[in-house]
Amino acid sequence: MLLEDDRDDTTPWFNVVEPKDGESIASFLLRFRHAKANRISSATRLGELVGADTPVHCWEKLFFSPKPTQKQLEALSRVTRVEVDRLRQMFPAQTEQSRPYPIRICAACCQEDAYHRLAWQFIPVKGCNQHGIDLLMKCPNCKESFSIFGLLEEAKGCRNCGMRFKSMVKNRKASRQN
Repeated sequence: MLLEDDRDDTTPWFNVVEPKDGESIASFLLRFRHAKANRISSATRLGELVGADTPVHCWEKLFFSPKPTQKQLEALSRVTRVEVDRLRQMFPAQTEQSRPYPIRICAACCQEDAYHRLAWQFIPVKGCNQHGIDLLMKCPNCKESFSIFGLLEEAKGCRNCGMRFKSMVKNRKASRQN
């Protein structure tokens, strides 16, 4: 973490938001922007505050081409007060292939703590190692695609129809037994 003494007079002061285990940069940036007292209106605005031509709006949509530069990560670190190495972990490694859409989730993980995990977007990943269930790309009830913002905002289930993550887990377990 950066200390207050590490800031210069031009660095904005925001509430600290701790990254969660395996969290994607998109999930973290959305949580940071919407944290109490931070209230940064858009990814574009956060990018302006960070500077260094930082494409926050792309990262919030899981677009990582080109990969973030050291300068961009350092600038983001100054604003978020999260160490550069920790921020780097929220992006796919150079060797990992990920796709931005559709947003995939493990309903059991989301039932425990609703935030987006980076690993869910990796191309070869089809299921959750922790829970042994397939990842969902849309709500099993209303067929609405998931969004990271919706996942964080609703935190209990589908933003569109209200189906709970708990019901989605039961639905997934039942489908694996057939």
